[in-house]
Amino acid sequence: MPRRHSPDPDAKAIGRRIRALRCEAELTQEKLAYESDLGSKGYLSDIEHGLALPTVTTLRVLAERLDVLPLDLLTEPDADPRQKLIDRTRGLTVGALRKLLRQIPSPRSPRGTP
Repeated sequence: MPRRHSPDPDAKAIGRRIRALRCEAELTQEKLAYESDLGSKGYLSDIEHGLALPTVTTLRVLAERLDVLPLDLLTEPDADPRQKLIDRTRGLTVGALRKLLRQIPSPRSPRGTP
């Protein structure tokens, strides 16, 4: 994919999130790029700066190396309470997640479905 000259807003948000999770994992761009087979540190830098829009496959590979779900790369915890809740569930044990799910009411079904 050709390098953009100005950041794409969505790509920039994803890039900020990838950078935050990379720093949280104490990985350099070089180490993450190498260990996730991205090909180059420059490509990862372009992703982090919103100058390259990563594919779903790239997001999956990065998430796997960062030990998160691809969803976590798309979540912006500062955007709203729901995304903050999603972020706070990262790292919870399966038991803790099940307990939390029991405490949260199920969403209403769309009209016309049981």
